[in-house]
Amino acid sequence: MSFCPMKKNIAALTLALLFLTSCSLTKFVGYYRSAGQEDSGNLSGLVYTTDDTSYKIGELPPGWSRVDIKGGDLAFGDASGDSTITVNSTCDERKMRYSLKALSESLIIGISGKEAESREPITIDGQEALRTIYTGSLENVPVKIDARVFKKGICIYDFTYASSPEGFGAGEAAYDSFVSQFRVL
Repeated sequence: MSFCPMKKNIAALTLALLFLTSCSLTKFVGYYRSAGQEDSGNLSGLVYTTDDTSYKIGELPPGWSRVDIKGGDLAFGDASGDSTITVNSTCDERKMRYSLKALSESLIIGISGKEAESREPITIDGQEALRTIYTGSLENVPVKIDARVFKKGICIYDFTYASSPEGFGAGEAAYDSFVSQFRVL
């Protein structure tokens, strides 16, 4: 799988959109800034640890691999290069006052013509969470995003699954499983 060289220079992450034929989609990664978060985390097996939190991620099936990023926690791309999964934590008591809807909306800054196709309350790691499916485009390239957000302690955890609308169904089960196995330690 080939990635645009631009990813090494990105300062922040919410979504990592990796498409083999369109490096322009990776520009979206820079639109969202992880509120002063530094690259202080470490992944050991399935456990990710920062100075502020520690959590266990779910396993992904063969064909998904980790993508190095800066400014966020973790990103994974599928072998086709058409889809990404991200997980990020932001631990800041001041941000806890924001609603799950507002936090979800902040994940898709930079998407034009964005629409919430669906929005539903769910549970992640025993906590109230929000799942929103967005459609829109980035530089005239259609994109579909499943964003999930929840709060635990003083931290906000967000997940995204992003793909082309045509390829969206291919990674949904992997994403659902990944999120369902997530646990704050």
